[in-house]
Amino acid sequence: MGHHRRLPRHRRHRQRQPRHGGAWHLRGAGGHRHRPRGGHPGAHGLQLLPGPAEAVPDGAGRLLPGVHQPLRAELHLSRRLPLSLDWEDWFQLCCPPYDQPEALDRFECRLPLATERALGLCADLGATATWFCLGDQARRHPALLRRIAGAGHAIGLHGLTHRRAFEMDRAAWRASLRDGKALLEDLSGQPVVGYRAPEWSLRGAAADWWRDLPELGFRYDSSRVPLAVIGDPALPRRPYLLAEGLWELPPPVLWSGPVRMPLWGWGPRVMPFSLVRRALETLALEDAGTPLVLHPWELDAEQPRLPGLSLGHRYTHGIGLRGYGSRLGDLLDGFQLTSLEAWVEAQ
Repeated sequence: MGHHRRLPRHRRHRQRQPRHGGAWHLRGAGGHRHRPRGGHPGAHGLQLLPGPAEAVPDGAGRLLPGVHQPLRAELHLSRRLPLSLDWEDWFQLCCPPYDQPEALDRFECRLPLATERALGLCADLGATATWFCLGDQARRHPALLRRIAGAGHAIGLHGLTHRRAFEMDRAAWRASLRDGKALLEDLSGQPVVGYRAPEWSLRGAAADWWRDLPELGFRYDSSRVPLAVIGDPALPRRPYLLAEGLWELPPPVLWSGPVRMPLWGWGPRVMPFSLVRRALETLALEDAGTPLVLHPWELDAEQPRLPGLSLGHRYTHGIGLRGYGSRLGDLLDGFQLTSLEAWVEAQ
């Protein structure tokens, strides 16, 4: 008997089928179609909706009670998920001394290594993503930025530096966006129409600064989060128009009763695989444009540990890094991963 490679849990009993206009068919072992009868993956393949006793995340991330009616025998699904990466080095946190300009010379540069791993992951997944890039890193690594753009990815602006928006006055922030956008466009050779503020910082004193984005040449923002502390829980949880010609694309949030967790960063690194996968399936089924968020440094588990961090920063920055690249490959397998620009253009 030969040895067979053990498949990730969500791929057992499921065979990839040809696309038909972006839709997929779920099939069980042997390629036969089956009527889903419950919510757990099993002998009849991956099932997205639950039986009577189970709850799943809805499109807003909340857990819904089980669905009692049977599903169609053949389920056609959108498999599209916008994918984004925040292009920053492992030490670029939004707290001193790591957010200061001198930090770029003080700490080891690991961005090329992490970028190569992220590009490899995207290639393995057949993904076209949006990379939100920092101007200060683009100046230091212009060839690396061109490599990202040359691989077919879209370039967005993450800021001229990794300083939070509300820590600047409005005029300085506007100037940093103008300069950062021009720099990235010059180096990449492509238009930059998307913006994501460091640490989701269009909040507080900067809460209404998004109004300046159309004038500065942006078509969408991805800086406003429906979470407390780093955002506002009252904000919409799915993409919406901020103004004519300007979309807001918030990152995904998972709701379970009063608990809300980010479906990016440390969230998917610590949550159960099946829960994260189910949430991603729901997002893909909805096809509402909610972008996934990754950081290249999350694929670099060998990075040094930063001294002097708060307990919260130590946890969110360092938890679950080991093996995360492999986990991401399994979590994102089978989705059509696109840029945020592609979603906005289709609206």
